[in-house]
Amino acid sequence: MFNGIIEVVGRIESFKNGKLLLDGDSLARQTKPGDSIAVDGVCLTVVKRQGRKLQIDVSAETLRRTNLKHRTADDRVNLELPIRGDTFISGHFVQGHVEGVARVGKWKRTQNDVLLRLKLPSDLIPFCIPKGSIAVNGVSLTIAEFRPPNIGIALIPYTLKHTNLGDLKAGEIANIETDMVGRYVVSFLRAKSS
Repeated sequence: MFNGIIEVVGRIESFKNGKLLLDGDSLARQTKPGDSIAVDGVCLTVVKRQGRKLQIDVSAETLRRTNLKHRTADDRVNLELPIRGDTFISGHFVQGHVEGVARVGKWKRTQNDVLLRLKLPSDLIPFCIPKGSIAVNGVSLTIAEFRPPNIGIALIPYTLKHTNLGDLKAGEIANIETDMVGRYVVSFLRAKSS
């Protein structure tokens, strides 16, 4: 379980045949083989660590469902370690179970922030609400605009500087995990009505 507050932006060293090698910066030294780590919001397992380098195996299912299949050497990725019992939770509960990807639309810049527009897959719309939580590439964010299937996320300069969201270009895809509470509520209501 994570909280969507990115600790470090790492860099992919290589990615071939489901073997991901990345530079985890200072975060890598806090891990050991078997530990979970969120990479762009995807919960993965550290297989090997050597200094700042982390080796991670990525399954075919993860490649199918996430944007990791499009990642290459030198790409920047958001990294987060799981929350601990004494962790201050300043985002929202993020499981690292990416449900799908959203297409990046046009950026709208204002004086104090940037609005990132995303087109969500139709199956994720029922789990989203205006001002609700959503994780984009693992970053805990708030839905500022809700015009299904499109959403808008307001990003402040701090978020753009300390995550890889500012690297996204129109037409690219971003990992999406909707709010866990919303998913359970919708699932319960669907089961109750059937």
